[in-house]
Amino acid sequence: MSSLAIFLILGGATAFAAKQLGKNTVGTKQLKKNSVTTKKIKKNAVTGAKIRKDAVNGVKVKDSSLTGADINLAALGAVPNAVSATNVDSVRTFSAGAEDNQMVSLVKTDNFELMGICDPNGDFDPPGLQFEDSGTAFAIYNRSSVPAYSDTEDYDDYNLTQNQGVAFNYDDNTDGGQAMAIDGHFMAAPSWANEQADINDVDTPSAQDDYPFSTACHFAGAALVG
Repeated sequence: MSSLAIFLILGGATAFAAKQLGKNTVGTKQLKKNSVTTKKIKKNAVTGAKIRKDAVNGVKVKDSSLTGADINLAALGAVPNAVSATNVDSVRTFSAGAEDNQMVSLVKTDNFELMGICDPNGDFDPPGLQFEDSGTAFAIYNRSSVPAYSDTEDYDDYNLTQNQGVAFNYDDNTDGGQAMAIDGHFMAAPSWANEQADINDVDTPSAQDDYPFSTACHFAGAALVG
């Protein structure tokens, strides 16, 4: 009985002492390892000030948890090596007319120039091309001293030197053209991105259609450059 009395007295004292702990007397040394669990943390008790700098990284962020509302777009820098389709250094659009036996510049870079050749009667000899009397067509010219390689469905030039060009005609085989300089710069006018018309294209798209443009020829489309 005396032993039991002593046990009860000590136990009560311990419980009493636990309730009467002084302020700031329990520190990290008194906490058992892994004793503080998620359930023991008060809701909204952990604030940004309590999180160590750089402690939260991409690995600790739940996939698809961040939305546009969570991101300050003004704080984002440019994305490295990103290419935008609307960047004028990657896509150039054009639409221009020309008269009979004339050439019109459509897209020009430091290395290359895309030109439209207006020749509805097939009697014009464009300068710098591999053949004469090209008819209405597109042509890519090398305007720099850097040698280039060019290729179309009908023609190619493995050493396209300064002011030489290679022609391609959308009408006869929906052909496109491209050229690449040895320094890496390129220009491409793919067949799906260009169209040409002249006053003698009475069968395009059908014979009963009237030619709608005010000039003898018209060129429109897009060129990829870089």
